[in-house]
Amino acid sequence: MASDAARDDREALAGAEVRRAVIAVVAGWAVPGLGHVVLGRFRRGLIFAAIILICFSLGLLHDGRLSLRDREQPFLSTLQVVANAGVGIPDVLARWSVYDELAYALPRDAAYPEHEARSTILRHRARSSLSLYGTAYLWTAGLMNLLLLFDVWDLGLKRRD
Repeated sequence: MASDAARDDREALAGAEVRRAVIAVVAGWAVPGLGHVVLGRFRRGLIFAAIILICFSLGLLHDGRLSLRDREQPFLSTLQVVANAGVGIPDVLARWSVYDELAYALPRDAAYPEHEARSTILRHRARSSLSLYGTAYLWTAGLMNLLLLFDVWDLGLKRRD
């Protein structure tokens, strides 16, 4: 009987840790650094937020291209979109600012007006001499945040301190 109660307590504790870790990971994806803050790592969360958001901002200021999924290059363009989307809500806001809509792909048919508008924006940003650097900053910010989510997961499950 006592072992059943102890096992139930351990399972309940493990379930609570998993829920806490999931909430922290989702928060950390949505707002860089917030996952660490949710887990009580305030200073670490603020430092990571500053690094990622500064990197993302530098990317936008240097005319970095917010990648769009392209049917002609589906694998590579999807990876680029994932790298951009790794910053969560800042990526959503940037896309609305740059494309005037929440755009993650070029329309299937080039005859759509949206295809030409999005392509024009991409070409315009690519003409900047700093665009390659800006794009690298954008991808780096997203990939850093995605990597930090593994840290949040481990901290949330108390696999390490």
